[in-house]
Amino acid sequence: MLEYAAVLLGWLVPGLGHLLIGERARGIIFIVTIHGLFAAGMLLGGIKAINPPDQALWSYTQFLSGWPMIVANRVERAESARLAKVEGAYRDDVRPAVGDPLKTEERRELGVKAQQAEPGLVYMPKVQDIGAVYCGIAGMLNLLVVFDALLRVTGTSRQPENAAEEKGAGQ
Repeated sequence: MLEYAAVLLGWLVPGLGHLLIGERARGIIFIVTIHGLFAAGMLLGGIKAINPPDQALWSYTQFLSGWPMIVANRVERAESARLAKVEGAYRDDVRPAVGDPLKTEERRELGVKAQQAEPGLVYMPKVQDIGAVYCGIAGMLNLLVVFDALLRVTGTSRQPENAAEEKGAGQ
């Protein structure tokens, strides 16, 4: 039963499943690789790389990476809510008086001020897309690692085709 819990924990904390079933070196390699890949995606794309709105497929694959995505998703939602408040405050501060509408240039300048106030949340689509892909690949890699742990727990392994032929020839 503990072995099957190792598979679930292997999803939650990438590489932990292999540590729990006694494969220390393999587990450490997976921990470093998957966490490093997810961290690289976050460093490249920032928090906006999480849950890209126009690419839902990457959101699903990111959740396969376990706890890093769960934490990043909560942070992203909190930052989005906070940014919405900041943008709302800027809009309220420069609400035009009656008969004095804001010109287009003033609105553009207002957007620049909002981005300067929150430089980490500036939207750079190409870089954030690359970060989203890194985080998604970390999740897909973790799925393979979980399947590997499951196969090792159940004792299921695939015999190489040559080994089966050699057994038949040797008898």
